[in-house]
Amino acid sequence: MKVHLRVFVEIENLGKAMNALSDAGITGFYILEYKGMSPQDWKGFVIKEDPESTIGLIRDYAKDAVLVCSVVDEERVDKIVESVQKALEGEKYTILEVPIRRIIVSYGDVNKKNTDEKAEPWTIEEQGPCFKCGENTVQKIIIDKNKAQVQCNKCGALRSYNLSTEN
Repeated sequence: MKVHLRVFVEIENLGKAMNALSDAGITGFYILEYKGMSPQDWKGFVIKEDPESTIGLIRDYAKDAVLVCSVVDEERVDKIVESVQKALEGEKYTILEVPIRRIIVSYGDVNKKNTDEKAEPWTIEEQGPCFKCGENTVQKIIIDKNKAQVQCNKCGALRSYNLSTEN
C-alpha cells in the first residue's frame, strides 16, 4: 500500500526536513507554505467570529510553516520517519501518515501516445578524469530517458549506463 507522508515544520527547519527525507530515500516531494498556530499559541485568544478578524489574527500571530508531502511505499515509512525525527530532534514538527486507497493520474486531453514520445536528451560537458586513459579532460555526458553515456573527448572511450526509475 502507498502512504501519503506529510511533515509539518516551521520554515526555519525546512532544510533539515528536506535533507532527512532525501537521506532516507525520498525521490520526490512537494511543499505547501502556510501560516499556522498550535493550540498553545492560540490559547487565551478570544476573537470575533467574522472571517476578517480570524484571518487578521492568523496573519499577525501565526508562524510561517511548510508542509512537505510525499507518496511512499508503506514498508519504507518507518525508516523515513526515523530519519526525520533524528534530524528534527528538539524542534517542533508533526508527521502524518495517510493511507492511500487509490491513485488516479489523468493526462487530460493528451493521448498516451504523446506522453511516450522520446524526450530531447541532455548533453553536458564536464572536466574530469577518463575511466580508460586517466587524462583529466572534458567528458561529454549524454543523458536520455533510459540511459546515460560518458565519452572522453581525448581518447574517445565510451561508457554507457542504463537508468531506471522507482515505481
